[in-house]
Parts: sequence; C-alpha cells; structure tokens
Amino acid sequence: MENEIKILKDFIEGIISSEDFERQFFENSNFEELLSDKTISLQGTYMANSTIYLYLAEQKINSISGRLNMQGAIQFFFTKKGISFKSYSKYSDDYGLILDSQPKYIDADLDFIERYILPSEMKKSNAELKKEVKERFLELFRYQIKPPKWIQNPNWIIKNNKPLFFLGQFEIKNCDIFHDDGAVYLFVDEETCEIETVKQLY
Repeated sequence: MENEIKILKDFIEGIISSEDFERQFFENSNFEELLSDKTISLQGTYMANSTIYLYLAEQKINSISGRLNMQGAIQFFFTKKGISFKSYSKYSDDYGLILDSQPKYIDADLDFIERYILPSEMKKSNAELKKEVKERFLELFRYQIKPPKWIQNPNWIIKNNKPLFFLGQFEIKNCDIFHDDGAVYLFVDEETCEIETVKQLY
C-alpha cells in the first residue's frame, strides 16, 4: 500500500492537484481496503458509523469545504497509523478567506459562495482575493439604507440563486399577538416586486 499512501500524502501536502487525486482515488480499488481499517476507531468523530474511505468518497473534491474535509480525514488516518506528513495550509486558507470576507449579517450557503462569490482564479494574493470577495458580497447582497441587524442567525433570503433586496426591518415590541419581542425583516424580489419577510424573536 506504499503507492496509495504516497498518493494520499501528495494530496494533503498539495503536491498533486485535486483532479489528479480524485482520478487515482476512484480508479484504484486498494484505497477502499486501506481506508476501511477496522483497527481505527471512528467513534466520537464526524466519520462515526462509516469508514474513512466512504467519507472521502462522499466529499465534493472540487469544493473548498470538500478539499478541507478530505485533508482532515486523511490527516486523521495518518495520525492514527503513525505516518508523518507536512502541514499544507492552502485548503484551510481558502476556507478562512470566506469566513473573513463574508459580512457578519450574511451567512450564505458555501455552495452558493463558491458558485457566485468566489473568483474563478484563486491564484492571487490573499489581500487581493479578500478585497474581490468582499466587493462581490456587497454587489449581490444589496440593501436600502443599512443591512439587517439580526436577532438570531443571519437569514438573508435567496431565491433562484439571487439574494433579494433588503428593504428594512420593523421592531416587534409589546405585541399581543406574539409572546416575545423581535423584528420582521422585509425583502423584495427586484424582478417581480414581491415582498417576502423573515420573522425573528428574542
């Protein structure tokens, strides 16, 4: 299994591309045997009731979260088997870029961010990427005067892969209809002019 271990190591250390790793991973049946090691306990991990092989096979390697998850699972396997590896931060840096660039009032799905926010070319400086991503967020998530001040987690409405325009929010206070105070957030579909709302209570 030396060849398979080398391929795994090359991927998590950034030596081979995601595409090359994916091709070799699915074409080589030895990976299933290697990564289904029953001597490694997965209880208490995000891979419990599965195998490392199945977990890897289910990930989307062409996504930032998929690559990061796969790297973490392989590093877990190497640690349990006593196999040394070098730390490669590109996968976590890409994920961190999203977390750092996304405004606090937005919590968009990672798939949406990768499809509509991130630039197609990621081989720029971190400062350039962060600036470009922040500008793209502001371009897509538009508002009338100021962004929503969420009571709970951000819940900006996205329809047909397009964020609705935020009109504003109205306070709910001492209302006989609701047991708790809160706010109603108004969004409008710019194409149909239909208004949609989000209600959050304390």
